[in-house]
Amino acid sequence: MESADLHSIPDSPGMPDVADVRPGGSADLARDEVLPTLSIPTSVRSVALTVLTVIAVTWALYAAQTLFIPLLVGIVISLVLSPVVEVLHRAHVPRPAGATVVIALLIAAIGGIGSQLSAPAADLADDLPRVARQVRQALMRTTVVRESPITNLQEAAEELTTAASAAPRDRSGAQPVRMVEPPTPLRYYVITGTGMAAQVLLVLFLVFFLLSAGDLYKRKFVKLAGPSLSRKKITVQIIDEVREQIGVYLRTLVLVSAIVGIVTWLAYLAVGMPNATVWGLLAAVANVVPYIGPTLVSGAASVMAFSQFGTVGQALLVGGIQIVITSLEGFVLTPHLMSRSARMNPVAMFVGLLFWGWLWGAWGVVLGVPLLMAIKVIADRVEDLQGVGELLGD
Repeated sequence: MESADLHSIPDSPGMPDVADVRPGGSADLARDEVLPTLSIPTSVRSVALTVLTVIAVTWALYAAQTLFIPLLVGIVISLVLSPVVEVLHRAHVPRPAGATVVIALLIAAIGGIGSQLSAPAADLADDLPRVARQVRQALMRTTVVRESPITNLQEAAEELTTAASAAPRDRSGAQPVRMVEPPTPLRYYVITGTGMAAQVLLVLFLVFFLLSAGDLYKRKFVKLAGPSLSRKKITVQIIDEVREQIGVYLRTLVLVSAIVGIVTWLAYLAVGMPNATVWGLLAAVANVVPYIGPTLVSGAASVMAFSQFGTVGQALLVGGIQIVITSLEGFVLTPHLMSRSARMNPVAMFVGLLFWGWLWGAWGVVLGVPLLMAIKVIADRVEDLQGVGELLGD
């Protein structure tokens, strides 16, 4: 038995062959087949990676908003002004000279409008304290206080607060401490104004360089797309469609906002609303922010009309005028001027505005629609993102 060859030993039932005991043999394969294993589906891993990527990108956009917001504002303004520069370029005007002329005209127009509206805006600001007092008095007259346990508790709390504030000094003779906030130092306003001026200057320089460059960056993106002809073609289509749709939207928005401002001004003049010019300008600017801007202007105009005329009917009339003008603009004028490819689902647009407003505040609400349009165009052209484009589409 001791001298017997190992190969002469018969195989026992259930025992693997000696050669199979080595790593990588059939014994290991059999063991792997017997032991249970846990495998994560590819779809689950893809969803997890997508969620992590979205979280990382959102955090980066929030952390670097001081970089992204001026950059996007400059791109948006350049898309609005680029057709004018193109017309000047076809007339043999160099792009840098055309960009300088267009930016100078824009600054002059904004300055002229601001100087013309400075006096009415100051009058409207002076009326705000009086309006607040009148509205508060009207609410006090119309509010009926009913006796209830909650009302009694509120009155008891007010009495305790009054008694505590009128308590005599303690035995040590110490006076109660009253916290007084120090006035805001002048350097705060200087620093804030300097920062805003620097951002405006950065945006103007960025607009100038983008208008002067023409299609330079388009050629660079096409070159970065790779040697494949199909990838180059898709890249060109995405860039052209983004520029076209956002440009159409912005130019339509400027035209429609101007119409809304003029109609609001004329309507408020007809009903005798004070500072109708300022309200027309506010309506035009607020129209840039869908849904939210016109609603705020309508509410503010109703409050001012109630303070001025003293009747609820006149206040409702003024607010209703703004709602009618905005409704006609949103359901008739804008869909007629806007191409169908540039339209988006109103629910998706509203949710997107909420997201960008939460991320970047007021600037996010202003830039939300152009960003959503760019995302929709890219999603329509990329196969893996077509579901996003379908959600955003009209």
